[in-house]
Amino acid sequence: MRRRVVFVMASLTLWVTGTVAGSIGPAAAPASALPRLVIGKAHAGYTPAIGGTKPIFILALGSDARPGTAIEDGLSDSIHIIAINPEKDKISILGLPRDSYVEIPGFGSNKINAAMPEGGPALTIKTVENLTGITFDYYVLTSFKGVETAVDNIGGVKIDVPFAMSNSLSGTSFAAGEQTFNGEEALAFARDRHSLLSGDFGRSEDQGRLLLAVLTQLRQQYAKDPGVLFTYIGAGLRNVQTDLSTQEVLDFAFTALSINPTHVQNMVAPGSVGTSGSLSIVNLSPSNTTLYKDLADDGIVEKKNVPPSPTAGQT
Repeated sequence: MRRRVVFVMASLTLWVTGTVAGSIGPAAAPASALPRLVIGKAHAGYTPAIGGTKPIFILALGSDARPGTAIEDGLSDSIHIIAINPEKDKISILGLPRDSYVEIPGFGSNKINAAMPEGGPALTIKTVENLTGITFDYYVLTSFKGVETAVDNIGGVKIDVPFAMSNSLSGTSFAAGEQTFNGEEALAFARDRHSLLSGDFGRSEDQGRLLLAVLTQLRQQYAKDPGVLFTYIGAGLRNVQTDLSTQEVLDFAFTALSINPTHVQNMVAPGSVGTSGSLSIVNLSPSNTTLYKDLADDGIVEKKNVPPSPTAGQT
């Protein structure tokens, strides 16, 4: 059961960072013809201990690579730490703003999203581990565009938009309140930062909101009609490339139903906007050291250490 939770959360993350075209098992088409998803171990030769009380940590990355460019070569423009406490059945999501100015091992200081073009997921993992003190068990790497297909395959996703959003660059034109998004609208919601007062901080939080919306919708629809689960599984089979067996995917999908969205913390690491030379950057708050340590201990952040919502107060 605990092992399944890891891959359920990894799969659900695709809806936030951008799902991709592919298939279960060996690729059904040449890699050059398809965007890709990678779900892998964070450290080669290391098999994470899934059982017991040890928290499980996943680094979820969304690449901005354009068609024809390997997703490992793109900037990691969506970065989320997913921490799972299997003993308490609680999950924490911590977003790191893509412009966070950090030390990239071997390359000096730069925006955190620049680590992947320099050294792929491995360097990004090392960078985030050095920053936070968290050792990752798995990583998920996706492209953005495929989220449209995935959401459309399940007939859209219902989400409570916290405030009006309107921006031509991302394609948002949403009133506040509950509504159902198609794939294009869900992608726009996840990518918009220009209509948010908190910019990239708010965008990272909205990506977490989308993740939780999909989980909530799955649970609600399954309660009314268990057969709906196979619609979600079918969407996954068409949009995920992995070496997991179909039976494992079925097992992981059923496990998703046991995760209560109210047990998920959705947070963003605080910071302030600044500059370094000609670069617009985010200076992460020194207080994040306490946040990282708390999260690393058991995958749960104590209430006193939970940062304020970056979109609180926006109407």
